[in-house]
Order: sequence, then C-alpha cells, then structure tokens
Amino acid sequence: MEGHPKVSVIVPVYAVEEYVEQCAASLFSQSWDNCEFIFVDDGTPDRSVSVIEKILDTSFPSLRSRVQILHEPNSGLPRARMTGLAAATGDFIIHVDSDDWVEPDYVSHLVGKALEEDADVVYCDFYKEYSKKVPGYYAEGEVSPSIGPVAVKCMHNSVIRAYMWNKLVRRSLYDLDSMIVPKWGYHEDIVFQTQILYGARKVVHLHEALYHYRRKRKGALTSYSLVKTRRQSAENMFLLYDALPKDRGPVTSCGEDILLRGGWYSSIILDFKLLRSHPDAVRALLDMDYVRGCRVPVGKQRFTKFICRLIRLENHQK
Repeated sequence: MEGHPKVSVIVPVYAVEEYVEQCAASLFSQSWDNCEFIFVDDGTPDRSVSVIEKILDTSFPSLRSRVQILHEPNSGLPRARMTGLAAATGDFIIHVDSDDWVEPDYVSHLVGKALEEDADVVYCDFYKEYSKKVPGYYAEGEVSPSIGPVAVKCMHNSVIRAYMWNKLVRRSLYDLDSMIVPKWGYHEDIVFQTQILYGARKVVHLHEALYHYRRKRKGALTSYSLVKTRRQSAENMFLLYDALPKDRGPVTSCGEDILLRGGWYSSIILDFKLLRSHPDAVRALLDMDYVRGCRVPVGKQRFTKFICRLIRLENHQK
C-alpha cells in the first residue's frame, strides 16, 4: 500500500436514470488516481447502466480499465453491497449511493487523513441536497479519535451517523465470510457499521463536507411509508442481535441499543407477530433496566416494555 493506497468505490445501481450521470461524473473526476469503481447493477428496470456506459465512453474513456459494471438479478441494496465488496481489490473501501454526488477531492482528502492519522476509518461531513431548498451543511459529531467500541456506541446513539458513504474504511475490517448481511435496505447501514466500526483500531473525523446527499428523491428508501420502514428496521436489528455473539464483540458495547431499536420499531407499529417471533429479545427487553441518554428515550422504552408485557401475558394465557 505504501503512501498511495488503492481505493475501491462501490456504487449499487437501481432506478436512478435521472441522477446517475452526475454521480458517475463526480467519481470519474476524482483527484485520487488510484481508484477502482465498481458499479453493481441490482437488476435496475431503467437505463441507469446505459447512462454510466455512455458517460464513460464519451467523457472518460481512459478510465475504462478501472471501472467494473457487475450485473445481478434484483436482490436489494445489502446484497448489492456484498457483490461489490467481493469484487473489490482496494486497500480501502468506500460506498457511494448512485443518486448522490461527491466533491473532486472526496477520495484524496479521506485517504490523506487516513494516512496522516494511521486510521482504520475516516468519516467526513456532508451536504444535504434538496430539490427546492438551499443545501444544508451537516457537521458530524465529534468522537475523534476513538477506538471501535466507542465509535460504534456513538453511532447507535446518533452522535455520528451510520451512513456508508461518508466513511473510508480499511478493507481488513470487512470479514466477508462471517459478516451478517441485513435482510432489508432500511437501516442496513447500522447493521453493517456495527460490525465494521467495532473492529477499528482508530476512527477519526475529517472536518470537511465532501459528499452531497440527495434528500426526498421519489423511489428512495427514505420515501417509504413509516410502517414499512419501521418493520424493516426492526427485522434488521433483531437479525443483528440474534446473530452476534453475546459474550464478545459489538453486543458488549451496544447490545442494549440494538435491542431497544428493534423493540421500539416493532412496538410503535404494533407488530405483535414480529415480536412473537423473537421471544429471547422480548425477554431481554423486559428484564432490562431503563437506559438513560440513549437513542431510544425512556418514554419510548416504557411503551416498548408495555407492548412486550402484552406479548408475555399472551404467551402465559396459551
């Protein structure tokens, strides 16, 4: 790797024909020349891939050897990420959403910070872009420098965000053979980042907005109904909690946070079926003391416990 590490940029592509040209152009214009770009066509139903091919051929033909476009049947964002990761050969990994765009020094400044600090993860600030509003600068929380268990705890409590796209990550933190892959796209980043951040020796903050996050796009995950997003989030949290070992790893630093998210998201939409299918989680939520100062405030914890008591009462009456 030395002083000029290779960076793999992974871009899942699905139904972004209107936006992907801006995304691809911003990536192909990066000042860091040791990049590979991996676009994963997740069975997109539109011309998104053709748009990428066209801009590559007409404006950036010299980059052809550094661009992969992988095709697979539609299987959702988490699986598309895994497909990209399996093909990546870089020293560092970064993910970009195909409806967003980045600054020309996005990669070079993140890599420069990683080399300067000998960091495993570097996270940066970003812009929130709106169709009818002035862009907003979003400064990430300050937990820098920190070790993985501290960073992942802060991530679960929204001190820093779980976004995949504002974090440069050392490739060695990805264990593809054992990684828990979220079932759904909503809050999939929390599932991935819980595993990735925990193993970091050093996590640092770059105080610079390098990413443009497009908000309120029609068809985006963030436009789903509240019931759908909460159900997806709850299933992902319970999957993570069930699969992680309880005596070591991320659960030792953020297990309560994972459980509380899953329990609250299930309870607020009254998804009794989902809670019934996770009796160990229900039991743990009932036995847990109230947790102060976390992402799920005490009032919501009380409601979650109330719903869990109904589930337990229901079980006792059978």
